[in-house]
Amino acid sequence: MKKTFIALLIIVTFFSCKEETKVDANYVIAKFQDNADKINVVEYQMHRIDSSENDDNPWYNTGTAIIERDINDKIFGISFYGKRDDIDKEYIYDTGNGFTISKPTKSYEVESESYGFLGSPGGQMVYKNVFKLDSIYKKVSVSETDNSYLISFEFENDTVYNVSDRTKVYELNKSNFFPIEIKQSSKFLGNKSFSIANFSNVKINKNVTHSIRDLKQDFQNYTIIQPEKSKPNKLLAKKLPLLELPDLFDKNKIVKVNNDKLTLIDFWEVWCGPCIASFPKVENLKNKFTSELNVIGIVSEDQENAIKLIKKKGTTFQNLVGNDELKKTFSVNSWPRYFLVDKNGIVQKEYFGFSEQIEKDIIEFKTK
Repeated sequence: MKKTFIALLIIVTFFSCKEETKVDANYVIAKFQDNADKINVVEYQMHRIDSSENDDNPWYNTGTAIIERDINDKIFGISFYGKRDDIDKEYIYDTGNGFTISKPTKSYEVESESYGFLGSPGGQMVYKNVFKLDSIYKKVSVSETDNSYLISFEFENDTVYNVSDRTKVYELNKSNFFPIEIKQSSKFLGNKSFSIANFSNVKINKNVTHSIRDLKQDFQNYTIIQPEKSKPNKLLAKKLPLLELPDLFDKNKIVKVNNDKLTLIDFWEVWCGPCIASFPKVENLKNKFTSELNVIGIVSEDQENAIKLIKKKGTTFQNLVGNDELKKTFSVNSWPRYFLVDKNGIVQKEYFGFSEQIEKDIIEFKTK
């Protein structure tokens, strides 16, 4: 009897001392990463919604994606296939090249400069961070349902792009820790926006029946559409057109852009992150070459928030209001776009995005 009692006591003590798994943020993050590290390829269907509080027409789309991990890819770290349901084209990114495929016409195009390929209709169905959760955040918390964990991140304000109240919530499947849904929200200049990505029909590794390599083989006999050769901007080496535009801060004041000294013209928009990130660099050029350089910013859209942004960033170079006709005159269809005009009013240089070359050219032309 005594031996039986002792045996029972040992069993009770063992189970009472055994700690239950503590489900907290560290546990969920670790389990997610452990499972994600085992994924080489994943296929899913996505329902995606993007909107803002002032948007009467939310962006809503569905589609399919296949994502393959590619540690050798220096741009995204992945190869992918994407197809939006409302577009009759398919999109593949692999080894630094983007392919836009049209099955109806049995043709395809190749884009060698593929940094923006995630913004293509097919790329919009690709959630490239399915292999890794955010590692830099202000606060994280976890809750759970019967079948999922919800891990919520709060982030510091982004002072470069003026984004605040940034949050992201991952709903993770308890069986494989792959996202069921990812919700993001933030405020940009006081306007709230949100994005919801819902994943369904998820297949992982051996359950994925197609590979990027096989999909590329499918269109190898299609006709390739050669890109048009880019033509030099028609304004280069020409006299700067007469510019008389409203001042952004006073629409009743019409400003004539003078050609009495070297001028840098900066086409930008509020929604353009690289434009905003380059503001301090443009401001630095204005201050560095005060007596030799005139800096003019031109913005066409969302003028109310443009004013708020300029005040918030402390930008002092003059900004004017552009329009569609002006953009057409300068052939501006991507942002930021810069033009350097010499002291004689001749458009000498065009820059697609900010670079150190701008300052080098300012130094060269200010002495001519």
